[in-house]
Amino acid sequence: MSRGPGIAGLLLPALILGLLCPRLAETENILAIFSYTFGSSYLLVTPYLKNLAQRGHQLTVISSVADMPDIEAVHHIRVPKLDMLKQELMNYDFDLELSKWMEAQFVSEYFNNCSRFVLGDPGVQELLHNSSAQFSMVIMEAAHTDALYGFSQHFNAPLVGIAAYGSAWNIDFLVGNSAPSIYEPMSALGYSPGLSLMEKWHNLIFITEERLVERFIYLPSQIDLYKQYFPGASSSIHDLRRRFSLILINQHFSMGRVRSNVPNIVEVAGMHLADPAIPLDDELQKLLDEAEHGVIYFSMGLQVRDKWLPPGMQTTLFAAFKQLKQRVIWKNNNPAMFNDSKKVFARSFFPQREILNHPNVKLFINHAGLLSTIEAAHYAVPQLCVPLFYDQFQNTKRMEQMGVAQRLDYTDLTSDGVVMIIEDMLLNASYRQNARDLSNRFHDQPMSPMETGIWWTEYILRHKGADHMRIAEQEMSLMQYYDVDVVSVLFGRIGLTAMIVIFLGWKLVSLVTRNLEYRLNVPMVR
Repeated sequence: MSRGPGIAGLLLPALILGLLCPRLAETENILAIFSYTFGSSYLLVTPYLKNLAQRGHQLTVISSVADMPDIEAVHHIRVPKLDMLKQELMNYDFDLELSKWMEAQFVSEYFNNCSRFVLGDPGVQELLHNSSAQFSMVIMEAAHTDALYGFSQHFNAPLVGIAAYGSAWNIDFLVGNSAPSIYEPMSALGYSPGLSLMEKWHNLIFITEERLVERFIYLPSQIDLYKQYFPGASSSIHDLRRRFSLILINQHFSMGRVRSNVPNIVEVAGMHLADPAIPLDDELQKLLDEAEHGVIYFSMGLQVRDKWLPPGMQTTLFAAFKQLKQRVIWKNNNPAMFNDSKKVFARSFFPQREILNHPNVKLFINHAGLLSTIEAAHYAVPQLCVPLFYDQFQNTKRMEQMGVAQRLDYTDLTSDGVVMIIEDMLLNASYRQNARDLSNRFHDQPMSPMETGIWWTEYILRHKGADHMRIAEQEMSLMQYYDVDVVSVLFGRIGLTAMIVIFLGWKLVSLVTRNLEYRLNVPMVR
């Protein structure tokens, strides 16, 4: 007669499972708020939220209607006005030559609308007035929609930020990462690496201007919304801005952005790659497989509309593509205008990740958007970058410095010049090798970006906000953090000592002078 496993035999597997998967038994209520109006940002946060839900957490997600897909076991609160705002942006004619202050006015109004539409939505208002609603964490985009920080105050829950576009000085400020050496601007156009003394002064002025823009243009409207929708809040919006328990930033040091991060900034570039890639259809698979000289993939991302591109840019590129031996796959909003069965294959949408993963793809022409740059690094594809806005210029510069990319200046495009750059990159094997080296470094991590993001998110839950991760600067005044009080005392003592020395020296000189006058009996002019 055989014996059963016994109590120990039954408990051991359960114990092992509990040790390996501690979070499966400790689920929490989480509120996630994303006021994005474009799909690329949702590409980052959707798989993150899916993973949290799959681990048993109860999620309530506030988002737009169209771009955030339904996630199983998640309570969605949709804000239709965010989709309306997106359509207004699509119809807007952007001017690439806007000044910083005019650009700031436009962007400030946009983010003010994002916050206002979320806070004013009937479903959101119902949640805010539901006295039984409780959350252990609030997750949201880290920057620009500061009025939404009020959800953290309202529900007395730790605040976790997602920096979908990587970090800049405004993100560092939120977690007290105040070392000037790591500062980068929000809008990198005109910013330099800061290697020389003059460049450092230029950058200081550049970022100071941005801080003034934030203080006098961005923040006032957000503060007004915060006071309107959270009238009983005990903390000011300035206090809430310094209470982030964690910020997950969409970047990684292997991609040329080495930083001195504080503990509650965690790099998770590539987190969106946890979602399965969309497969190639038969027509696209055949094109990629049979292209004798390889394929060049050209996409300006999900957010950039063709009408926002400089006049003549597309026709110049089209003329250049027709001169190449390679087939060109072109994501274009008006594919019928540029479809050439011999050279160019255009559609309004392509499964970008699977295209980049194909061994026959030789070059990726893009706008240097962060997700595209990360995917190119992941799949080891050299890049030809055409930056237009914001972080795209800095992303391009970093890729150039690592030898995986060249830049096309949209203000000075000629078809012959484009052909020359493309052929140079295809013939120079160093670009492909450098792209492989970058990909190897990017993949060499102890955990996947998604595993890293989830682990640290749950760390904050386990430790009730993990206040011990936040550096003391967040609780200090500016004078205390920079030791102005200590410096004042130090220089005060040095100054007092100097004054005493000068006084004694003057007295000594006066004594010697009088002594000389007396001995020589010669009048001296004082």
